[in-house]
Amino acid sequence: MRNKHSLFPDLVQRRLPEGPAFVFLPDSGAATASIQIWFRAGTSAEEKGEDGLAHFLEHMVFKGSKNLGVGELAARVEASGGDINAYTMSDATYYYLTCLPEAAEECMDILADAVWSPTLEEAEVGRERGVILAEIDRSMDQPDQLLQHHLFLNAYGASHPYGRPIMGSRKSVGRFGAGMLRWFHRRAYDPARSVVVVSGNVSRGALLKVLREKLRGGGARFRPPKKSTPIKIPPASPEKEGPRVFALRGRSGLAQLEIAFPVPSLRHPDAPALEVLAMILGMGESSRLFKRLCVETSLMHEVSAENFFSLGEGLLFLGGTSDPDDVGEAASEIIRVAREIAGGAPPQKDELERARLNFISDMEFRRESTGGWGSIAAYARLLVDDARFADAYLRRLLGVGGEDVQRVAGKYLRHSEMTAGAFLPLRAKALGGARALRRAIKDGFSEQAGISEKKDGPAKAPPASPPEVSLTAGRRKRGPRWRVFESLLPGGMRLIVQPGGAARVFTIRAVCLGGQRLEGKKAGLHGLMSNVATQATRSMKSDELAKRVDGLGAVLEGFAGRNSIGISASCISPVSDELLEIVAEVIAAPAFAGGDLDLALREIEADRQSDQDDLAHLSRLRMMALLYGAHPFARHPLGDRRYLSQVAPPALKRAWRRWVAPGNLVISVAGDVDPGEVGKKLKRLLGPWAKNAPAFRPPPAPLPPVPPARGRSRRYAVKGSAQSHIQLAFLGVDFGDPRRHALSVLLTALGSQGGGLFWELRERRGIAYAVYASSEEALDPGPVSFYVATAPGAEEEALEAVRGELEKVRRSGLGAEEFERAKAFLIGERLRALQRAGGRASELAFDALYGLERESREGYRKKIQAVSAEEVLGAARHFLDPGKGALVRLGPPLPKRRRGRN
Repeated sequence: MRNKHSLFPDLVQRRLPEGPAFVFLPDSGAATASIQIWFRAGTSAEEKGEDGLAHFLEHMVFKGSKNLGVGELAARVEASGGDINAYTMSDATYYYLTCLPEAAEECMDILADAVWSPTLEEAEVGRERGVILAEIDRSMDQPDQLLQHHLFLNAYGASHPYGRPIMGSRKSVGRFGAGMLRWFHRRAYDPARSVVVVSGNVSRGALLKVLREKLRGGGARFRPPKKSTPIKIPPASPEKEGPRVFALRGRSGLAQLEIAFPVPSLRHPDAPALEVLAMILGMGESSRLFKRLCVETSLMHEVSAENFFSLGEGLLFLGGTSDPDDVGEAASEIIRVAREIAGGAPPQKDELERARLNFISDMEFRRESTGGWGSIAAYARLLVDDARFADAYLRRLLGVGGEDVQRVAGKYLRHSEMTAGAFLPLRAKALGGARALRRAIKDGFSEQAGISEKKDGPAKAPPASPPEVSLTAGRRKRGPRWRVFESLLPGGMRLIVQPGGAARVFTIRAVCLGGQRLEGKKAGLHGLMSNVATQATRSMKSDELAKRVDGLGAVLEGFAGRNSIGISASCISPVSDELLEIVAEVIAAPAFAGGDLDLALREIEADRQSDQDDLAHLSRLRMMALLYGAHPFARHPLGDRRYLSQVAPPALKRAWRRWVAPGNLVISVAGDVDPGEVGKKLKRLLGPWAKNAPAFRPPPAPLPPVPPARGRSRRYAVKGSAQSHIQLAFLGVDFGDPRRHALSVLLTALGSQGGGLFWELRERRGIAYAVYASSEEALDPGPVSFYVATAPGAEEEALEAVRGELEKVRRSGLGAEEFERAKAFLIGERLRALQRAGGRASELAFDALYGLERESREGYRKKIQAVSAEEVLGAARHFLDPGKGALVRLGPPLPKRRRGRN
């Protein structure tokens, strides 16, 4: 079936006399509203010497405007039950917020005020400079970001907008003052170059009125719309002729590899075929690169293929992670696999259909959130001046045939224009560097010498028929939306189904008690078991199962957490029957083949090595170990190396049979579903298995964790780290603790963008980019944690500030304004999470598994609103006792203290 329907059947777009393009996506059933304002203000709008200026201005919009004080934009959005953020890209800067529908007019007013009338005061510029420098340092601590920065630099050249770092450099950021920011704002934030997108259950007329009034009375002066000229992206101007190959060395657990080829812009007729090429190469476990590099040769741990499309020339990326010893051979093999498509191994019909269906699935899942759907329309309107561009793009993509993909593979995967780079651990010796990588890549190309590198390939073949799936066919309308249906399946299995939602999506969760808490001494067994279970069944080997799942545009994963194990799966609803059959077979008959076990163990070890690539994650692991001591929550989530290396398939089969038993199984389904049909199918599919399954006998629970009597503190030195990472944690609440809502209010008031910690460390002192506070509940008390990433020289000051804020709330609680703001934010946050069927299915499953009271949207609202200031103060005094915490600091080695003479 052809794409007979529009992706945006109700979309309205128009150009306002005041300048902006206005796009409206109504959804009368949405529980939230989204407002976005987009500008052509990325690096492509910067002139010489302005590297990072667009990103700096994005930060400054939150630092006060004509009618808003410093930090007031975020605080007022949160007080409206909303959330706000912003992002700068190569060709755009955009601001996006989600709020309750009744607050949309107020949020439109304050967002418009912030973006078009910022104050840009010199003192605030100086403070925010420290935050941005911390953000730059944070990126320097991440090997994948460093590699990508150098790859763009080599591919485009330092003078090209795409070759410059979006955040700028420490040198360029140090030059910016208020005057430069004001000049850039007048030039790049011209309303005539902006796009305003509103989606959700809101009034178009009311929001237009607010927007027009704000623009007519705005404090900023802009050029008239008729003088606004489009941004022209120059051709790439690399400093070296291709092929360009480089190698970097630094702190890293695994080697990172990226190979990039220049491709045309998003508007070019070849873009859809390049999209399909990337999906065939790197989309899912049935993709060509995954099968060759991760399964058949085991040269890589993960692999990907994706396009960077933009206003100017883009890039097609091929790469992933590998052991340092395998980088060269992996690079050769990537080239061979990719170039085979242009030669003797053209795309097959099933590969084309999988690519199309996965693209449709991605579009449909974006429809779940008001903001996700709006961003597609906004990006298209900004870059190609038509919010409906996605309709035309989808039609072209569905018409891509095998010869189209062959043609673009031969046309663009060219050795002479390639840029490639590797990031290697410091101690890696196997690959000599750029010269060895260059030879390896050349070998990959030389073995495909029969493939032409001419600019033009074979003539276009008639398009193949797309799969029989339409994006906007009617959603099932059986049963009331949002009503929850419960039933018992054979053997005591519990089934919970909740139909509803704007998107035609289907999600399922099958969960059991288990995980870290109940593994005993077999640390990591449940994670390994859940991973291997979803690889193959008795009737389907791993390659066949991967092909079936990817062919549905679906996702199928096993998981294991602190309290549970299970299976998670999702797809678009027209293919849900087949996915349901696959999930049932995984539950009843996983294969646990030796080859799948070996692959899972290899990937677990790679994940463990990659801890060094994310120091925020590593600092959290160290914090959990310090806080929980002998309790199972202290263990590494991936388990014990020595124990796992001895596990054999029979042990996994026995463990699965014991833990995934009908009496320990809850299945939840949400989305575009018929509850009655789902119940009938699962009864038929799982009934025979349930008859022969053993009864579930839960093991004894571990002793509950005990808070540190005198507090614990450790500092870990990491050579090469650009930042210090601080984790301060306390024992919190379990699922049944009546204080959990009060603790949530407290942590939100401290850690949100409008909260005390964010204000103190980012807005007032300007010493941290990342500031978070969180509370995790579990069957045993979970952690209450505070995280800050800061410059090494500001480590003591940041820790002092955190402790000061905690002592303040322990002494006097929350102020009335921050107390009410935190409540509103939590209510809105839950509504945002429940936009997605996956969020609804997870909540239903885990509430039933843990024996918790199911909270409706209105019920949760009432409980949060009922929290008193006294309860929050009590929670602060009980849970944030400075003598019962665990403090971990991770960063570069401190300077040695000089010893004086006695």
